Amino acid sequence: MKERTATITFHASHNYGSMLQAYALQKILNRLGYDNEIINLRTERQRKLYGRISYAQAFQGLKPLAKVLLALPYIKTLQRKYDLFESFLSNSLKLTREYHTLEELEKAEFSYDCFISGGDQIWNTAPLDFDWSFYLPFVREGKRISYAVSMGPKAEKEISDRQRVADCLSLYNYISVREEGTSALVKSLVRTEVEMDLDPTLLLTGEEWKREMPKKQLVQGDYILLYVPGYRPSVYDMAQYLSRKLGLPVIVTQFFYKAWHYPFRKHLAVGPWEFLELLRNARLVVSGSFHALVFSTLFHVPFWAVDGDKDNRMVTFLKNMGLEDRTINNLDKGRKWLRSMDCDFMAADQYLEDNRRRSMSHLKEMIEN
Repeated sequence: MKERTATITFHASHNYGSMLQAYALQKILNRLGYDNEIINLRTERQRKLYGRISYAQAFQGLKPLAKVLLALPYIKTLQRKYDLFESFLSNSLKLTREYHTLEELEKAEFSYDCFISGGDQIWNTAPLDFDWSFYLPFVREGKRISYAVSMGPKAEKEISDRQRVADCLSLYNYISVREEGTSALVKSLVRTEVEMDLDPTLLLTGEEWKREMPKKQLVQGDYILLYVPGYRPSVYDMAQYLSRKLGLPVIVTQFFYKAWHYPFRKHLAVGPWEFLELLRNARLVVSGSFHALVFSTLFHVPFWAVDGDKDNRMVTFLKNMGLEDRTINNLDKGRKWLRSMDCDFMAADQYLEDNRRRSMSHLKEMIEN
């Protein structure tokens, strides 16, 4: 009889990396022979954070009015973007019924053999859509494990209520994390072994991801893809600088009100699968996103990690992949931009080949032991 597993993660945040890592972990669990469902937790905070934009919001105050006016030319496109994310949830993931609060999860009658805190920054208490449910306090029966979990780019500074975190972690049977910063913090909170494993997105090869992507190329010609989940002027300024130096247009898939003045081409009706297609065909990726680095590496697309040496997640990733030189900042951009297209992925390919099987074996061992 197959082990029945349940994953809890940021599967419903309208964020490319979050949704794609949820998809990857579920696919790998199925491949390993386990039934898996993602616990469909969608809190009110998260729904509000990733809500569908509408003209009606203009009547909710001066600030919402200003935002709607700036977004006016793109509202229908942004609504299409929202629908693409919701379609991904419905069609690409196997979910439980919907829950909204930790209290609802505590009352639920789950019958899984193993509960998995799965990937991404779900143990980072700082994000607006963080919820204590990600630490599995609602589990009454069944094993508790984590796989490749992150506490964020600056875990040592961002985690609040450390005693509560420690109390939750002490109930886990096994703990797997994604980067060194999270590993160090977990070890300081609980006396337990902590393994570092590949992010779920890296367990699939580039070729496997390509089979899921749209076949039609969304943008013709050469371009720089700029992606950062939240608006960061340093990333936008770097993309503009590199655009001028390389003579390439910049494509963005996010709409940020504060970024209205940048002369970038907006392709906003882009869900997770469309995002992968845009990234795969870019000449260069400029990013402040961990998962943009992941997919650039899988697809062998040259990239720059803006201020990547200040982010725990990126530091570990780039070190493991032999790509430490792919960080860039205002101090070194003048000498580094000339090497924008000079990106060697040979060491990364070897590291992934060596570690995919190890990480999947560890996941299987945690579930079955």
